[in-house]
Parts: sequence; structure tokens; C-alpha cells
Amino acid sequence: MTIEELIDLQEAGSRARVLGLKAHENPYLQAQKMPTGDAGALGDWLARHDAWKFGWEAEDASRDGRIAAHFSELISSSRQPPLDA
Repeated sequence: MTIEELIDLQEAGSRARVLGLKAHENPYLQAQKMPTGDAGALGDWLARHDAWKFGWEAEDASRDGRIAAHFSELISSSRQPPLDA
């Protein structure tokens, strides 16, 4: 996936939240978009799912006035060591 595609998916998630869609309405949760087969397809699907979800969650947080807290949580969770370490 290119950076442009990533940004487009984040914007799509944000627009979905603006339009009133719920997080579980992520289009990448539709059966026809689920990966079937190789790990490469799973990785691509997960990246697309997560990009859309990121856009939706960022817009949701901004509407609730908690955008700074949302990004602080993202940063702190990315600094934690993996559970299997």
C-alpha cells in the first residue's frame, strides 16, 4: 500500500464517522474484503482495516474533545514491550 492509499483510507474512516457510521461498519470487516489465503493478503487487509479505523477513531476523539488524550494513548501503547517478550 502506498502512503497515498493509507491517507485515503484514513480520510475515508474519518468521513464515515462524520456521516454517523459506527466503528463496526468498517468496510474491511465485510466478508468479501476478508483475506482468504496467504499471509501477504492478511497483512494488506490488516493495514487497510487499521488505516480506516485510525481515521474513524481520530475523528471520533476530536468530536468528543479528547484528541490529545487519544494520541497520547496511541503513543504510550506503542512504547510498551510486546506481550511475548
